[in-house]
Amino acid sequence: MKKTSFAILTLTVAATAGFAVETPKPAQAAVQPPAGKADSKVVKATVPAVPKANFDFLPETVAEVNGQKLTKAELVKKLLGPTDGKIPDGVTQEMLNSAANAMAVQFIQTTAVLDAALKAGYKPSQEMAEKEFSKFLKKVPEFQLDQIKKVLARQGMTIESFIAKNKSKKEFQEQMAVSAFFEDKVFNKCTVTDKEVKEYYDKNPDAFKTPADSPDSLRASHILIAVKENDDSKTKAEAKAKAEKLLALLKKDAKLFGELAAKESACPSGKNEGSLGAFQKGQMVPEFEKAVVNLKDGEISAIVETKFGYHIIRRDPLQKEKVKTFDEVKDKIKMSLEQKEKQEALQAFINKITDEAKGKNYLKK
Repeated sequence: MKKTSFAILTLTVAATAGFAVETPKPAQAAVQPPAGKADSKVVKATVPAVPKANFDFLPETVAEVNGQKLTKAELVKKLLGPTDGKIPDGVTQEMLNSAANAMAVQFIQTTAVLDAALKAGYKPSQEMAEKEFSKFLKKVPEFQLDQIKKVLARQGMTIESFIAKNKSKKEFQEQMAVSAFFEDKVFNKCTVTDKEVKEYYDKNPDAFKTPADSPDSLRASHILIAVKENDDSKTKAEAKAKAEKLLALLKKDAKLFGELAAKESACPSGKNEGSLGAFQKGQMVPEFEKAVVNLKDGEISAIVETKFGYHIIRRDPLQKEKVKTFDEVKDKIKMSLEQKEKQEALQAFINKITDEAKGKNYLKK
């Protein structure tokens, strides 16, 4: 049971997980007779092929609940939809049995929960789908919202286009109706007090410690103006001139380092104000490491050229063990505890509804 990427409905089961695993192919093994016999010959033994997985084990009705049935044909279609109706090579009978059982369990749970939501007055509609999905997005932490946007971007969509595409679909509307059902009946009753948050912080001190850097490590930040080794002399000269211009700004005000790194550096470390964190000797290219070694803590280098381009390097002091304060982590602790409480409460709620529905899984002997 796990939450899907966008809907709050938590009944998605990875029924086809593991289909990519390869089964051993028929192979031949060379078996040598005992040494010393003059008539010794190599005997080839063929390893039997793994039997092809099939759906013969499925009854015509795989599962039923509240008068609704999951048929063999429907289950096979759902499992093999992405594979053109063929069982992929490498899928064993055991894997197929497990996937089918997971699908039957999912059918019973989703059907029982949707029926309970409908009886409670949560009617699927396009209006509800839009409303509930918008409410869901408002409650999502910013970092998770960014992840959602990135996933959608890889599919050529935005949040707005995702809603526009899905709001008229029956399945999406049902998911959002169930989400509203869960929110009212389960999640709104889950609370974590400030006292509980503080108790967790006090009882788990090691979880909030950052260990000290090892004495033989180095720590540095840099601004990289990137060039390629095969760039022409004009491109390299322009890059070096840009680096020199930034260095001149830093000589006037070293406090600008983080800001300039974030704005100008071609290295991903720019997102962290140029910090590369702690590293061991030998991890960086020789020119870079030599420059760091020759700097004092807080000192900024001249332009350093490597195969990556032109660097402005600042040596940073090694960090001692740090313990994050309660104020620094209290919001994350509360979020984590609330999530745990909601997951446990939701699982119990779903189990109760499913048990009351008395669904039948005919794959269980």
